[in-house]
Amino acid sequence: MIRTLGVLVGLAGSAAAEPPQLASVFTDHMVVQREAPLMLFGTAEPGDAVSVSLDDATQSVRAGLDGRWWVDFEPLAAGGPHTITLKAGDATVQAISDVLSGDVFLCSGQSNMEWPLKSSLYGDREVAAAGIDQIRLLKVSKASAISPEAALPEGNAWHVSAPETAADFSAVCFLTGKALQAEHDVPVGLIDASWGGSRIEPWISETALAASGQHDAAVNLMRLYRDDPPAALALYAEQWTGWWKSHDWYDGRDPWTGDATLDWMPTPDWRLSDWSTWGVPELEGFLGQVWHRVTFTLTPEQATGAASVSIGQADDVDVTWLNGTAIGATHGWGFGRVYDVPAGVLKPGENTLVVNVYNSYGGGGLTGPEEDLHVDLADGSSVPIAQGWTWLKVPGDAGNPMPAPWYPIQGFSMLHNGMIAPLEGLRLKGVLWYQGESNAGDAEAYEDLLTVLVKDWRGAFRDSDLSVAVIQLPRWGALPSAAGTEGWGTIREAMRRAAAADDKVGLVVAIDLGDPMNLHPPEKQHVADRTVRVMDALAYGKPTVGPSGPEIARAERSGDVIRVAFEGVEGDLQTISSDTAIGFETCFEGACRYVSGMVVNGDVMIGLPSDIAADELRYCQGDSPICNLFDSNGLPAGPFRVELADR
Repeated sequence: MIRTLGVLVGLAGSAAAEPPQLASVFTDHMVVQREAPLMLFGTAEPGDAVSVSLDDATQSVRAGLDGRWWVDFEPLAAGGPHTITLKAGDATVQAISDVLSGDVFLCSGQSNMEWPLKSSLYGDREVAAAGIDQIRLLKVSKASAISPEAALPEGNAWHVSAPETAADFSAVCFLTGKALQAEHDVPVGLIDASWGGSRIEPWISETALAASGQHDAAVNLMRLYRDDPPAALALYAEQWTGWWKSHDWYDGRDPWTGDATLDWMPTPDWRLSDWSTWGVPELEGFLGQVWHRVTFTLTPEQATGAASVSIGQADDVDVTWLNGTAIGATHGWGFGRVYDVPAGVLKPGENTLVVNVYNSYGGGGLTGPEEDLHVDLADGSSVPIAQGWTWLKVPGDAGNPMPAPWYPIQGFSMLHNGMIAPLEGLRLKGVLWYQGESNAGDAEAYEDLLTVLVKDWRGAFRDSDLSVAVIQLPRWGALPSAAGTEGWGTIREAMRRAAAADDKVGLVVAIDLGDPMNLHPPEKQHVADRTVRVMDALAYGKPTVGPSGPEIARAERSGDVIRVAFEGVEGDLQTISSDTAIGFETCFEGACRYVSGMVVNGDVMIGLPSDIAADELRYCQGDSPICNLFDSNGLPAGPFRVELADR
């Protein structure tokens, strides 16, 4: 259990490193990017001189006023091993050995990127075959921070790939790297910096978000939190309650005050647990918000001074008020919350504690344990609050509460600060990005966010042409039964558009590799195969017909026929299990209908009576669409939405 105000992870700013030393990303067994300028960097006391050696080449440098130093060495060819040495005067203070020069890839995103090799299809076999000296692995531990960190989480280091080091490493990252190493016969370094459930915003730097001009409120609140957490929490609570009051169903009563005129219902036995287990039909499988309320009585002496409130574990997000004053807001599960209460919030007599819990997946609510539910008072006494709870369901159409920017995986910049900033300055061959599930609910903003992230990381890793492979979300969830169903089709389209606008961003189409019943399909081998195909074309310049498979080129209407042309088709365009191409929709002003077509001379021809208006053509939409258009190499035509032109 961690005591905090508003966030339950380490939020300390970057502490001054013990001078002199290399940055923490430089360890034994690492891989540096071949055929690119090699910058070595680290810290020392301001103004102190150090000498840095790469094998027999040595350079001297003085640390700046901020204690940082860096030196550049000539590019290395693939191979090794090399040695990096740091000296202060004549004394060797650090020596890094078994350094290889090869291709370095950063793999990031949420749970499908984090999914470990041991849990992939044929995981035991894949792990047993992971002993490859020419592959080196760096797994960045989960860490968030309110300011950019200079050092990796404690204990993080590069390792030679072996069954014991690869088992918990990202399956997609490892399998992609393994194939690229075998194909190009150079050392490969893989960095796994991923966190299940994370949105894209936490992976983008505060500087980049501010420069985009689209997130000023969040950036300003983040900066306030850095300087004055209580003031930031109060402002966030004001914004949160403003969001609540903006709904049509708001009737002037404020649940965060514990308003007794609301229809509070007792929890089973007046105790707390996962709300889906209460036997209440309207809460079975419910994903959304539920208010939780409890009261406790204090004497005038007990109500004097500051206090702390322990509410146990919450899943996923809580915002907590005591007597109408916000005392905490946290995202995450599997740990308890303890919130500090300033003097003056408690009062003699009845006090009301209210917790709004938002759950987006699986079980949810306040789940104890009971011994962690108590109020600790300034006089040293403790008041239990394990019993007497009531609840109030929030309408299912309320939407998602606005996340606080300091939430580790749902806020802004926190994961960049803790997991990406310590890597900045390295050179990379490419980036693998597999994320989007947590942003699917507001996918319209994703194209811009992904574009900002790519630009941000290119700056961080000093390569304006850095290759990025974006793995498009596979099918999962409801089978669409009506045309016009949005679902995950919206975020897949955002990914497609972001990739189409950037020659060095490639789309890995995985629509056919998902499982409607499993958010984490274990078959990562084909995802890796397709990622290799895209990265070969982007980063290695390998001539490839359709790295992403068949892609929409244009859709034109002439009379009662729509002609759909594709590019990037290897061999022939063909339909599977039918001579008809299904999954197409024509739309007009947002109203859609299903249509089908036939493959004729490499194009799809769709019949549509000329009196039916259409301004958009869609393909393979919804959460788990069934689509049957492939090329001869077995690659699917990817989902798309395009304007329908008249010819």
